[in-house]
Amino acid sequence: MIIEKIELENFMCYAGKNSMVFTEGINVIIGDNGYGKSKLYDAFYWVMYDQVYISEKKEFQNTKMVKSKIISDKAKWKPKDGKLSASASITFHNLETDKKYILERKYTVNVKDGVIVESNDSEFTVMQKELSYLSAKMVSDEEEKRKIVARILPPHIKDYLWFQGEQVESIIDFNKQDSLTQAINVLSSITRYDELNDIAAAAAKSANSEYDREVKRLSKDTGRSNELEKEKGYLEVKITDLQTDEKEVNENLSRAEAKCDELLGKQADATKVKELQEKIKGVYNLLAVWNDTLKEEQISFHRKMFRNKWVLKGTENLQEEYAKRFSAYEQKKLVLIAEREAKNNRENETAEKLQTRLPFNVPEPNYVQWMLDKQRCLVCDREAKINSVEWKKIKELIDRPEKKPKSSDDEPLTLQNFTDDLKWLYTNGLSLSSRIADIDDEIKETLAKRNSINAKVRSANKDLESIEQDIQKLLADTSLNIESAGHILDEYSIQNKYAKEYSEQRIKLSQQIEYAKSNLKNVKDQLKELVTGEIPKWLEDKKNILNDFETIAGTTRERVFNNLIAQLEKEANSHYESMTSGNKSTRGQIKLRKLPNGYFMPEIIDNNGVPLLGSNTSNLILVKLAAIMAIISAKNNDGVVNLYTLITDAPTSVFGEDYTIGFCKTVSKVYKQSIIMSKEFYKNQTLRNELLTNSEIRIGKVYTITPSIPENERSNRNNLSTKIEALN
Repeated sequence: MIIEKIELENFMCYAGKNSMVFTEGINVIIGDNGYGKSKLYDAFYWVMYDQVYISEKKEFQNTKMVKSKIISDKAKWKPKDGKLSASASITFHNLETDKKYILERKYTVNVKDGVIVESNDSEFTVMQKELSYLSAKMVSDEEEKRKIVARILPPHIKDYLWFQGEQVESIIDFNKQDSLTQAINVLSSITRYDELNDIAAAAAKSANSEYDREVKRLSKDTGRSNELEKEKGYLEVKITDLQTDEKEVNENLSRAEAKCDELLGKQADATKVKELQEKIKGVYNLLAVWNDTLKEEQISFHRKMFRNKWVLKGTENLQEEYAKRFSAYEQKKLVLIAEREAKNNRENETAEKLQTRLPFNVPEPNYVQWMLDKQRCLVCDREAKINSVEWKKIKELIDRPEKKPKSSDDEPLTLQNFTDDLKWLYTNGLSLSSRIADIDDEIKETLAKRNSINAKVRSANKDLESIEQDIQKLLADTSLNIESAGHILDEYSIQNKYAKEYSEQRIKLSQQIEYAKSNLKNVKDQLKELVTGEIPKWLEDKKNILNDFETIAGTTRERVFNNLIAQLEKEANSHYESMTSGNKSTRGQIKLRKLPNGYFMPEIIDNNGVPLLGSNTSNLILVKLAAIMAIISAKNNDGVVNLYTLITDAPTSVFGEDYTIGFCKTVSKVYKQSIIMSKEFYKNQTLRNELLTNSEIRIGKVYTITPSIPENERSNRNNLSTKIEALN
């Protein structure tokens, strides 16, 4: 969406009817201070947002507040009775859809007996033209008007594309640590990943809650399960509180470090400060490495308690005692088996002896009983007196046992059979006994490593203290007056003390968070061990998949953001070098430094990564403009550059000539269309000629604006109008 034309009638200093046509490339409106550049910017802003900038109050005010001040003084001078108005209209052309939108705002007052009767509000109209169909219509619906304005220039990116020179300071404010990060979030697609992160976190939380409810339902020990649930809830709250504290500490640390940097930047002895800063930065980096290593060792130490079976330290006697008892149990079991085998053998032998005489139940028991009653063998017809040898032999045919099948051996020897469980414990005990023997050496080695890292941390802290003492001495020895130097020294000492305290708190909180997370995992494992039955596989898979999804979403967002930062840094330096190419002073390079609170701040550094102190105002403004352009150009695929026009008033007001030309070169490459109000080309004819002829500048339309008023009437604006002249 480019701007084709702006038309003004009696708008502020633009008395009568005036118009300017614009094309792609960089369009420049040239005028000296007070010639109407800012009023032209106000015309654009007024049409879109019903507001103009009031310099005295340094704020935008709407038409209801400004009222007839919007109308040209020349038009208001000696007015006739009737209506008097000021208007401005902008023609936008959407090159993709081939539609044109003409937005016009008008403020009308009544004049009666030479007195102006103010109106309540301005009138806003929108005309839409379909060029391909040669049709046009007036948009009457107010909601549709608002949508068209939002499409032309979305509110969330307005401040980065339409701004006045003094607003550059607030767009990326070095005193507001989140301003660059906010710009990145607004002008890039990173918010999509933030939304994905939120969705993944909500889905994982829901799945975990559902899984936890099922674990609780299947628990074999409700009492123990409730205790663990309470502990789990406590740990989750604790982790959240610790993370909140960590975020607050990071914010405080960032503020303290920023204040220290600001105080260091005020020192006259820049060379010495840079050397000390290089040293202190190196020590800080080394300290960060050792602290991270120490943190990992701390986390690893807790994990080894279970992963390396350190919790079994001192249990060697338990394994020996258990082995003895298991051996006694097995021996007793063997005795029972032998006794049962002997008994079975005896019974089988007796049955076999009887089996050699007659088959079982031959003769039938009834016949045998008759023989006993008659005391005579009915087979051989011999007498068998009661209790005689013969009688007893006959009686054995009834009393003899049947031969028992060997399947009786399968009957359990004892009421309960723990053989498999006890053997499993015994086997595991044997395998762990060798691990237990190595635990002392492993713990000793781990503690030695931790002590070594702690020693290195202490050494780095001593080096840090030594360098800080040198910095304090430097502050005290500067050429500043005693009161100023003393104030800076005291303030630096206080802020540096805060920074150290916050840094230590940050490390402790990080360790506490990791320890709490480890305990939380242990509690969840214990809850799972109480489960009887089987947790549905679909629920297990759902929980694991959504937790993985949350992890992947987080790491993807971090990776994309880090890649974006690297790309922005590259783009920013490209624009910065281009804008400063014609100037021979030290420029350094832009570094997007990550602060402890996660925000990023642009700074100028040298080849060794040390911040360049004492950078002039022009360089600092260029850094901010380069950062904004980097965000725009890095996201060119999103259509930001092609769809929207950069409009800025006096962005080069603090630049030198070389910087101004460099700025124009860069802007013409980054933006499809830009409209720049500038005074730098007004008196400098050589600079103006380069603007119009330099092949590296994709020039659009160039105008000069000058006030038209008789010399003897300059005491007021009653005859003021503005002359617009096209230079190409």
